[in-house]
Amino acid sequence: MGGTLLACTLGSLITVLMLVTTTNAAPTAAQCAANLRIQNWASLGDSYANVVGGGLKDYRNLMESDPCLQGKKPQYLALTDGTIPLVADQAVPKMLRNTNYVTISAGTNDIGLIQILDACVYNFIGSASLNCDQLLANAATFMSSASFASSWNNLLSKTQSVSGPNSGRIHVVGNAAFFADGTPSCTETSLAVYAGSGQQKYLTPTIRKKLNELIHRFNWWQNYLITKYNRAKVPSGNIQQYPVQFIDIDDRFNTHRLCRFGVQGTGSGDADAWFSTGDGLKTPIMRKPYQDLKPPATCNPNGGWNEYATCRMAKAIQKTSYLTLTKSGSGTSLNNWERIFHPTTQGHNAIREEVVSQIARGPTLSGYNLRILPLGASTTQGFVSSDNLGYRKILYDTLRKTNTVTYVGSQGTAPLLHEGHPGWTIKDVDTVSGVSLPARPNVVLIHVGTNDILTNNNLDQAPDRLGTLIDHVTRVAPDAVVLVASLVSSRPGAFEKSVTFNARLATVINLRQGAGKKVMRAWMHLTTDDLVDGVHPGDAGYNKMAQAWIQALQRAAARGWIGAPVRV
Repeated sequence: MGGTLLACTLGSLITVLMLVTTTNAAPTAAQCAANLRIQNWASLGDSYANVVGGGLKDYRNLMESDPCLQGKKPQYLALTDGTIPLVADQAVPKMLRNTNYVTISAGTNDIGLIQILDACVYNFIGSASLNCDQLLANAATFMSSASFASSWNNLLSKTQSVSGPNSGRIHVVGNAAFFADGTPSCTETSLAVYAGSGQQKYLTPTIRKKLNELIHRFNWWQNYLITKYNRAKVPSGNIQQYPVQFIDIDDRFNTHRLCRFGVQGTGSGDADAWFSTGDGLKTPIMRKPYQDLKPPATCNPNGGWNEYATCRMAKAIQKTSYLTLTKSGSGTSLNNWERIFHPTTQGHNAIREEVVSQIARGPTLSGYNLRILPLGASTTQGFVSSDNLGYRKILYDTLRKTNTVTYVGSQGTAPLLHEGHPGWTIKDVDTVSGVSLPARPNVVLIHVGTNDILTNNNLDQAPDRLGTLIDHVTRVAPDAVVLVASLVSSRPGAFEKSVTFNARLATVINLRQGAGKKVMRAWMHLTTDDLVDGVHPGDAGYNKMAQAWIQALQRAAARGWIGAPVRV
């Protein structure tokens, strides 16, 4: 049946919060007041941390009235057009001392998201001068660069120096993918500013998939770099002591993305869409140029979203007389461009829910009956760990202190049974998954795919093969919570392939969760430094994996997903 979550630490204070998780009820004021002791709260970042557009509210505004924040108002230090270095150099020095809670949303300006949206979607300049695929490739390269890593490390280090090296909590809020994947809704929809042959840039399934993968890759890199930072600050590997936590908001937007089934165009105008797109056009209409464009001679094409868009449009019209702007309806202001691809108030409210859920989360679960199937290859078995049990024994010993825990599987010996097969690929594991599923686990822990990466086994289709495995699991055990681990490998050429695999796997998981399946990502908090042979973690790494599985279980429990095992 249901259970409880034990609350965690903020600053140096450790208290206990009993949060009933059989429903999705938010923490009460009394519960949060017992758990949180915020002295000062600072909100840093770019436009995601700074409400854009009139009448909108962002997650910070909404958090102010949440019981968990006790009426505390943050220092609003976000820079709408800020890059990570600008936030570190201009915003962090303004933080109040004794700031023991910080939220950060940053990085999309650093990877050139507005330029990418220009080239791939909006066509502000009215020509092919920006190449969509090239900018996407440039962004992927930059995210893997030492410069991007250094920027994040510098921002986190400076932020923590203000809040104190041994106190406070920093939450870095990720991003959500924009589009529903694979739907027919947007295939003939264009958000392009200019009419004319070749200018429309329709939102085809291919371009939507590429833009979603960009966001998933961005989230993966943020989490990975945060993990490296935490690893350096907390050598013990105790995740509960990590000063920085990544907040994964992406799956909160499932069923609320643009181009959903059954909508006209992007669907940005209805309440179920949680992104704004400016002038949502279904079919571009020829209109006279807007009157509120920036002066071409003085505008800044490298400025923020609105400045960038209007300046590039002005310069295009100045240089090319035949280009004519399109407009959807009358009286639409170009100020709408500063909202493009930003969450609506409903979207920010979902972000608030995820952030608050993370605040109230504790070190473990309590009161659950867990029948767990560890499913995968050699890491699931525990290869190269000193006891050859990997994460399984640590996880079992931790959970059984406050829960009833049973492992199922055809491998190993009781009580640490498993379905881990060294050297096996995703397809191999899929063929044997049915052996243990009749035991009807209510939790399935999947860690598989590394062998596909190492053998270059049709990698473009590897995430979809894992999706097929997930489908087989949920078909036999529809009540089970399926947690799917992120992967990392430091073997030659394997690291970047694992990044791409993780980015594409996110869409596979989102599709299942959006269809009502209890499937969720599980960030493993591992870096290449945790791997003893380029593939497998050592004992310390397996310890982190156990903690990471617990965090993922907590997230599932907070959504009311974990029920009692089915009788067999």
